[in-house]
Amino acid sequence: MGRAIGIKAFMEKDFDVWEFEGAWKSFCGKPEKNFSMVVYGDSGNGKTSFCIQLTKYLAKFTKVFYNSFEEGHSKTIQDALYRENMMEVDGRVMFGDRENFDEVVGRLKKRNSQRVCVLDSRDYMSLTTEQFKKLIELFPRKSFIVVCWSKSGKPRGEHGKAIKYMADIKVEVHNYIAIPVSRFGGNCDYVVWAEGAKKKGKAVSSQMGLF
Repeated sequence: MGRAIGIKAFMEKDFDVWEFEGAWKSFCGKPEKNFSMVVYGDSGNGKTSFCIQLTKYLAKFTKVFYNSFEEGHSKTIQDALYRENMMEVDGRVMFGDRENFDEVVGRLKKRNSQRVCVLDSRDYMSLTTEQFKKLIELFPRKSFIVVCWSKSGKPRGEHGKAIKYMADIKVEVHNYIAIPVSRFGGNCDYVVWAEGAKKKGKAVSSQMGLF
């Protein structure tokens, strides 16, 4: 059972956060270092590009494991890495090739394992709500980003919906724009690909998180 504390002690308590700046701070504030995020949207709307851009930014702070379960070690992922110039964070990011749940757990249990884990996607991994809870329980100091397919503007299936409910940051990627609902503040839209968004008829504001 956790230890109860008073108001003064609670208000003086320090929390360990990622010191996001600029567009990313506008997007989701300064998340705690054990945040959880769900990213969902229809195919071809920019989910993978968004996740790789976020991975690159997080790699400036810590090491990241990206489990490419849906596409594996594919040409499409390689193209995305070139497009986002991921060589700038070489040595800070590892890409898994369709590792299952037990393999991911085994990896994260290793000494000096990555602090952030991206699971792309929940649907291909068949990640359940209980498995997601298990990851949080086993690794309370790590951050998890779970990518989900969507249906009618929501993560697909009961497990996707439940994981969205539990996540600290919920991100819908639609027409190359990431739309956040974050417990840590920010909550400004982030433009994943400006040209693509304009082709979809979306106005791109200079106030959006555009690099």
